[in-house]
Amino acid sequence: MPDDRNQSTRYDVSVQSLDLSQMVGYQVRLFSKQFPAKDLYVRIGAAVGHRLVAESTQRNEVIDNLVNHQTVVLQFPYRGEEIAVRAKLQKSNGGRCAFDLEDKATPLSQRRFRRVNLTHKVNLAPFPATGVLGRKLDRLRWMETDLVNFSAGGALLSVPTVLHDTVRLIVNVQVSEFEFPQLLLAKVCHGYQFNEISCRAGIEFVTREKAERMLSPFQMAEMPPVLFSYSGQRRDNLNRDIQQLDVANKCHANTGVDYEDR
Repeated sequence: MPDDRNQSTRYDVSVQSLDLSQMVGYQVRLFSKQFPAKDLYVRIGAAVGHRLVAESTQRNEVIDNLVNHQTVVLQFPYRGEEIAVRAKLQKSNGGRCAFDLEDKATPLSQRRFRRVNLTHKVNLAPFPATGVLGRKLDRLRWMETDLVNFSAGGALLSVPTVLHDTVRLIVNVQVSEFEFPQLLLAKVCHGYQFNEISCRAGIEFVTREKAERMLSPFQMAEMPPVLFSYSGQRRDNLNRDIQQLDVANKCHANTGVDYEDR
């Protein structure tokens, strides 16, 4: 079962922002301290609010013997990323299992870049992943946002509206602490409503090497070359600089978006 002590070092998202109806018909993995060495799975038959209800299936001795009202951890894929969330098990007299989810879920992506708390202005221009950007950046619709925290691999932003993972970005991060490109390409990894007046967006900075895999030669030719100046080597150098600052200032944070290039 996942170690709860690690949860505080991860980036949590609101369960309310998840469309749990997507889980209906799919199996989810269940971790219980009652059976720490067992791989348990249940298939979801319904989703109502924060509750997932398991389908009635052939009898499973381990599932049937789970102690009622215990806290378990459910793990499942959501929009391409593994999510873990704690839940209270509720068993009915007929043997059906329901899971009342807690308010926060944790993405389980492995992260390799050090993050620091920085609060600076960020200018960004969204465009659809399937669209052709063009070279004239002044034609794009720019918005000013706030940086929550920052790493060589990505950042967490405070934005006025939810940005979905189909969105690409041109980003100008006004960071004075480090040498960083004036403009670069980024992709949205996740977005959700943070409070009544603002949202959060986790973005990944796209290196030149990753852009060559992600974009066609035509798409790259239609974008300003300055967007591809951020190489993997430059990113690794910046990560070392951030680690040194982190050790000196103890300002470690977690964006939850720092994915290793594949």
